[in-house]
Amino acid sequence: MDLGLKGKKAIVTGGKRGLGFATATLLAQEGCDVAICARGDVTEAVASLSSHGTRAFGAGIDATNGDEYKAWLAQ
Repeated sequence: MDLGLKGKKAIVTGGKRGLGFATATLLAQEGCDVAICARGDVTEAVASLSSHGTRAFGAGIDATNGDEYKAWLAQ
């Protein structure tokens, strides 16, 4: 499937597992650079997303904490 997303950037909250990870994976397969955040360690999810040939970043943060989320986005 070609959604015309190659080279775009995407942020997926809750991207460590479940629907968030499935969404992040689809975006990576479509050529997006993907940033994910989730509560807990996201190392394995980031490694899996990187295997699709795009850049993947992640942080173990609580996206419902506004200050924490804004600080992560500023990176």
